[in-house]
Amino acid sequence: MVPGERVMAGRIDKLIGAGGAKAPALAPAHDAALEHHLREALIESRQRYKDLVEISSDFAWETDETGRFTFVSPKGVLGWSPEDLLGRAAVEFLAEPVESNAFAAPGPIADGAVWFRRARGGIACLGIVAMPLKDEAGRLRGARGIGRDLTAAREREEALARAQQRDRLFTHLVRAIRDEIEPEAALAAAVKAAARALDATGGVVLRRVGEELRMAASCGEEAPPALLDQARVALASSEAVTFIGGAWHVIGHGARYRKAVEGAIVLWRRTEDGGFPDTDRAILADVADQLGVAIAQVAQHEHILALSRTDPLTGLMNRRAFFEEIERRLRRLARGGRPAVLLYVDMDNFKLVNDRHGHQAGDEAIKALCRLLRGNSRGGDLAARLGGDEFALWIEGLDAAGAHGRAEALLRAAAPLAELSGDPARPLGISIGVAVVEPPQSETPEQLVARADAAMYRAKEAGKGGVAVAPAPRGAAAC
Repeated sequence: MVPGERVMAGRIDKLIGAGGAKAPALAPAHDAALEHHLREALIESRQRYKDLVEISSDFAWETDETGRFTFVSPKGVLGWSPEDLLGRAAVEFLAEPVESNAFAAPGPIADGAVWFRRARGGIACLGIVAMPLKDEAGRLRGARGIGRDLTAAREREEALARAQQRDRLFTHLVRAIRDEIEPEAALAAAVKAAARALDATGGVVLRRVGEELRMAASCGEEAPPALLDQARVALASSEAVTFIGGAWHVIGHGARYRKAVEGAIVLWRRTEDGGFPDTDRAILADVADQLGVAIAQVAQHEHILALSRTDPLTGLMNRRAFFEEIERRLRRLARGGRPAVLLYVDMDNFKLVNDRHGHQAGDEAIKALCRLLRGNSRGGDLAARLGGDEFALWIEGLDAAGAHGRAEALLRAAAPLAELSGDPARPLGISIGVAVVEPPQSETPEQLVARADAAMYRAKEAGKGGVAVAPAPRGAAAC
């Protein structure tokens, strides 16, 4: 042994005792010191854990093998104190049944979520991180974890998703309405876009007409009429409705423009597809606001269109609208159908009314004849003011004999016009020219009106206050 090794061996002997004689006295002191240091480390660790738990905003917990809380951090959770939770099963506080209870943690959970009831009502979303607790034999004896209230974050995420969905829907909605020329087509495009965005199987747009909500457009799967009636009744007393009608989940919302109810939108899906969540209801409310503007624009468009097609004094069709409608009906008759007649009505001695009593009296005489024509018209008949004191009445389903009879009846009904005469010797009355259309004959509206007009002049030449029937057209042009 070299000198250095002898020195090292001597030092070791002193530490453990030569021949082992002093070892027993040194070992207990060594164990006591180790135990003391371990105890201090453990106390320090527990204090550190306690401090972290107390200052943490998270919810720390432990459960036993039955799923009951055995430890809860001092602040509790969602208004529940530790005393409220300890000894009770975690599932008692869950807002809805779950297939996998995160508080039981059969395995590690890194990103779980549960809906937990608040102490004062309502629910919150808790994000859960947990791990199972097992004994030495590997048997599950509980779980330990941390929960954090994610409700505000979830609400922000949902609000952002809803805003993005709403923006996409509005963009599509505006484009759909803008790209459609016909008002009805614009509303149909709007309800179709809304139904697709909210996964509805069908829907309708209702427009307010007087005190009623009438269907203006529809899309998708047709719902029973009783379901729409139920929706109309519900929307009459509430701006937003959600209900189950038979095999359907229904959601609806009133459509307003400048605080006035213009109509409503109603969507539905089958019950097996689930109901409409709150996010859908919020989106539909926003859609309804846009739809209210669209319905108002459609109504304004129709009003302007009606003014362009209506005689302002009488409210009857004007000359342009009458010729457009007659052209359409003549084409239909040319394809086969019943005969029709055109009565060309002109006032006798009307100029004297204006000359003797003024234009206001003349206007009243025009209005009186308008009421007479309306009163002697049936559904499907067309009455129009062609200009001045000239009127036309289109009637379908009459032959020459029937047309002459209707004209004679109209003459008798016009007898009271004599009271508005400008000169008793030249009474106010009407003369009528009749032109019969016999399918499959074809002629243009201008030819038809000219034929009836010529017959009317023959009636005037015969002494006024009479009826003349035009001969059948010769060489009439095709429509």
